[in-house]
Amino acid sequence: MAVPAYLTPSAKGVYLAVHAQPGARRPGLRGLHGEALKIAVREAAQDGKANAAIAATLAKALDVSKSAVQVVAGHQSRSKRVFIEGDADELQQRIGAWLETC
Repeated sequence: MAVPAYLTPSAKGVYLAVHAQPGARRPGLRGLHGEALKIAVREAAQDGKANAAIAATLAKALDVSKSAVQVVAGHQSRSKRVFIEGDADELQQRIGAWLETC
């Protein structure tokens, strides 16, 4: 399976390129934004609320614990890098299936 540009596998999980859309009326995955997954959340980009909401959205959609998802770069930017701990191949399949739903 080819690895999409928004995903970087690692030994302990995957890194995702995420384009954040804080303050959205309709939260959830909005598809691709360039080479990143566009994720909309209702929370404002203030005091880390949007970052926490993005992590929670990813955890719920991919059926992993909230502690397995961490925003590792771009904390104050719309362009973020998120690490998800778990089996890289399985996570890639789950992300691909989730992307097909939007």
